Order: sequence, then structure tokens, then C-alpha cells
Amino acid sequence: KFVFYGLMVVVAFVLGKILYVPLAPALLGGGGAEAAEVESIRTVTVRSPFGNVTETVDLTNIDKEEYPEEVRLLQGVTVTDQDGLNPLLLDANSPVRPLELQDMMLKVTSPLASHLTGEIPVLDTNFAEEVAKKRIAKLVAKAQAENQPEPVKPKPSVPEVAKVEPAPPKPEPKEMVKPEPEPEPEPAAPTSLSNEQIIAAMKESLESEKITEVDASTVTNWEASEEETIEGEVFQIGVATYKENTILGPKSLRAKALFKEGKLQKWVHANTGLEIR
Repeated sequence: KFVFYGLMVVVAFVLGKILYVPLAPALLGGGGAEAAEVESIRTVTVRSPFGNVTETVDLTNIDKEEYPEEVRLLQGVTVTDQDGLNPLLLDANSPVRPLELQDMMLKVTSPLASHLTGEIPVLDTNFAEEVAKKRIAKLVAKAQAENQPEPVKPKPSVPEVAKVEPAPPKPEPKEMVKPEPEPEPEPAAPTSLSNEQIIAAMKESLESEKITEVDASTVTNWEASEEETIEGEVFQIGVATYKENTILGPKSLRAKALFKEGKLQKWVHANTGLEIR
């Protein structure tokens, strides 16, 4: 009895080795190359002025000019500098700028920290949907341009025979009237602010509650800092230090106000550069 069971085990092992190769594709659902090929082809339905349009996007064959300006993350990703330092975690639904797509991996950067980059599977973004939208928008613009009616050319008019009018009587000389002086132009708005003006503008911005993430009552220090160049633009900088309760207890944080041409453009976190709303 035991010898029979032993022989059955040996026979089953040998049959498994022999039948594995021809039966593996059917049992495992096909080869990895075919699955990857199907995964790279995305079918996207886009709403247009002419109705819903279905576009097929092959993620292995996308021209650089088809890259959208911005895509959204479906999963979080960490971006770093070229040395792998200063990591910044971008949460799902964060906007990123696509840089390069290779082997289904999309290299991205944050619009607020363009010196940091990271890689994420392209299927963990809405890259395919944005490419389809850009293609359809281009086709719609071309179709609308072709359907524009040609302007009606005016018929050539027959020239009229010139009539000789009698010369008008010479006007009587009038007394010379001195023109009134023109009003002086209003002074142009200042393109740069003093330290006191920067601090006053920061207080007004937070006290007006246009920024909800920072309460003016929690600010412990206001100051004007040196100018900074961010993404090729020069900004005057104001810094507000404020208190915030975190899971680790009260903590001192810093928010930067970015001024350009005498106007407050936006608030960002001093450490990460992310915009404060």
C-alpha cells in the first residue's frame, strides 16, 4: 500500500513537469508581454461640442508635443532633488507636470518645486485621459476653423464723377484762446514695497480671512525678508511666524508672502513651497 502511494507521488511529479509548459499559458491567463501590451492601451471617452468621442491612447507611443501641461496623481509620490535629497511627499489628487514617459513610468515634478522630480507608474495618474482631451481639443479646433464661412467680398463700386464744389468763404479771424493746461498724470503704482508696506499688506491679507489655513490671531512675528527668485521670477518676500497645534503639540511654523510689482501674489509654506489657501 505504501509503495503504491510512493509510486503515485513520483508519477504525479513527472507528469506535472511534462505538462506545465503547454498548459501554463492557459492556467495563468496568458504571457506577461501580452498583458503589458493590453495594459498600455487605454480607451478614453471625451465629451466635446460634437458629442462624446472615444480616443485610444497607446502609452508606449506618445509624442512630447502631446504631453498635457498638468496631470493629477491617483496615488501619492515622493519627489527629490537630483541627489535624492530634500524629499517631498505629494498626496493623491495633487497636480504635477509630466516630464518624460518611459517603460510605463512617468517622470514628474511639482509646479511649486520644479527642482524636485520623481517617478510614478503612468497608470497611477490621469495622464492617458489628459492626452485624449488634448487630442480631441485639437481636432475640434481644426473642425471649427474649417467650418467657418468665408467672408463676403464687397462688390466693386462704380466711381462717381467728381463734383466741383465752390470754395467755402474764408472764416473771419478769431481771437487766440490759450489752451487750458492738461491735468498732470497720476503717479504710477509702485513696483516695489517698503518693509512697512509689506508687513501691512500681510496683516490685511490674513485679517480679511481670504487665507483660511493661517489665522492672523496666531501670528507671533511679522517681518520683511530679502528678495527671492522662484521659477525664474523675482519676488519680494514677507514672512509670518505663527503657532499651530499638531499631533506632537504646539509648533511654530512660517508662511511666506510673495509680492510682485507691488501686489501680494500668493502665500506658500516656507519649508515646502506649497501654496497656502
